[in-house]
Amino acid sequence: MFLDRLPPVGKRLARGDTFSFACHRSLSCFNSCCRNKHLPLTPYDILRMKKALKLHSDDFLEKYSLYRVDPNSGFPVLSVNMVGETGVCPFLGPEGCTVYDDRPTACRLFPLGRCSGVNLRGAVLEEVFYLLDAPNCGGVEEQESQTVEEWIDDQGLPPYIRMNDRMLGLLFHPRTNASGDLDCHQQQKVMVACYNIDLFREFVLKTGFGERFRLERETVERVMESDEALLNLGFSYLEQALFPARGSE
Repeated sequence: MFLDRLPPVGKRLARGDTFSFACHRSLSCFNSCCRNKHLPLTPYDILRMKKALKLHSDDFLEKYSLYRVDPNSGFPVLSVNMVGETGVCPFLGPEGCTVYDDRPTACRLFPLGRCSGVNLRGAVLEEVFYLLDAPNCGGVEEQESQTVEEWIDDQGLPPYIRMNDRMLGLLFHPRTNASGDLDCHQQQKVMVACYNIDLFREFVLKTGFGERFRLERETVERVMESDEALLNLGFSYLEQALFPARGSE
């Protein structure tokens, strides 16, 4: 999720640039990329996967995720809890990925990586794509060529990028440095509003949240039915809770 530095200029790709890659069962390395990896999970990744598996957020987080705190920002960072000595992805089955239609962002992007910068207002300023180092991947030797934009559309990435960039606005909020690292109480708020979406729905509906934040009835009805709308509400709530406007602190 975090890079110490941007990739070298010569390795960066824009959306109109082309690269060669194809993954298929005939490759000797097929499914080997699902082992011994650090696979980050964004809030939208977890939303999609827990829904596909028909699990409550509590159950998904307990069974499939690992938790750590980013030392620079203090934000919770989640990743897939790999299984066994060889670190196999728990979603890998005999025929391949068992959650393929709802697979995480990192899996959809491969063999690309993506990083973004933000301006002082917290809006996305720039995105950079780059080819990951994948020395044992036969797919990068294939001659099938596509643009980055074509790959994004083909892999169903637009909603993932849109939602992940909303999280980016929190991670690099203009008042983040002034507020210092998140404390345990703030980390808990992030975990509930971003990652435990079912618990956040209960919080919104049963604690007077709507009255305190002056939610319109249409908004409440929307978050009752849509996890995506609820996650967007979670991002807005955290922006107010973690970085209150000056004068309202």
